[in-house]
Amino acid sequence: MGKHHQQPLSSVASIPGVVHYLVICIFVFTVIISAIHWHRDDDKKLVAPLREECNLFEGKWIFDNDSLPLYQEKGCPYMSGESACEKYGRTDLSYQKWRWQPHHCDLPRFNATAILEKLRNKRLVYVGDSLNRGQWVSMVCLVEQVIQPHLKTMTINGSLSSFKAVEYNASIEFYWAPMLVETNSDDPVNHRVPEKTVRVQAIEKHAKHWTNSDVLIFDSYLWWLGDKMKVLWGSFGSPDAIVKDVDMPLPYEMALRTWAEWLEVHIDRAKTQTYFVSLSPTHYRLVHFLNAHIWNKFSKGIVIEAFFRFSNHKVEVVYGFLNTKHFRLHEIIRDKIFNHISSF
Repeated sequence: MGKHHQQPLSSVASIPGVVHYLVICIFVFTVIISAIHWHRDDDKKLVAPLREECNLFEGKWIFDNDSLPLYQEKGCPYMSGESACEKYGRTDLSYQKWRWQPHHCDLPRFNATAILEKLRNKRLVYVGDSLNRGQWVSMVCLVEQVIQPHLKTMTINGSLSSFKAVEYNASIEFYWAPMLVETNSDDPVNHRVPEKTVRVQAIEKHAKHWTNSDVLIFDSYLWWLGDKMKVLWGSFGSPDAIVKDVDMPLPYEMALRTWAEWLEVHIDRAKTQTYFVSLSPTHYRLVHFLNAHIWNKFSKGIVIEAFFRFSNHKVEVVYGFLNTKHFRLHEIIRDKIFNHISSF
């Protein structure tokens, strides 16, 4: 049983992992916020409301040194040490200055009070791995700054972390389920295991925490990298359980089918908006950024293509399968996934 406690203003306890590329986080916020239709009347720089025909997914990243960032990480009590670059001495903060600009319309500037009003009496739940955990932490940091200290709480109960805006009766939550279905990597802290084992047909242990949500944002990709995956039929610890090494991406597809079928049965589409976030850029290989040509582009404020570690086959599984399930699928970085990454 996970520990249950509330933290009105103290930091979230050492959540491991690193936020994947801040710019992707900002784009996800843009998509979610725009989807639930709010706008600022008092900002003359913004166009409101958004035109129905505007395609939010066609645009470019622009450097905005005047109005960004939207929050200071030093001032957010919920930002974990692994994510707080500025807190631990980083001086170049230009990465915080990028915002998404659609080609044919303008997006409203993020308004924490407006989004909290839209979330009044609602649950916004992120589900997945460290990518969505980073999204959740940043969203919490964006809204908590307009809430009085005695009117906000943070509750951690096992895999579920929940920020509550008391006055609005609104919750912004994160549930750790890196593969969506049940695995031996489900501990939110100690989840590094020598070999991942997946129960591709078991999801209820996690999914019972997602019911009665108003907005659900899922992601699951990075933990499926590899040529094979151990698949378990039966229960962990059961002498009758069967474990087999199965070639990828079949286990991924099986898990997504289990997840999608659960949603079809248990989620009311009229009440709940469902999103699936695609993979994020990776930034694990320093050699990419030691290239002088690439570094010069960064230093001049030029956006370049991100580096991805992905299997085209796995990506096709996600889009092909979810499209057959009639999901409201927001293909956040579709074009960059399917197009060949530019050479520098």
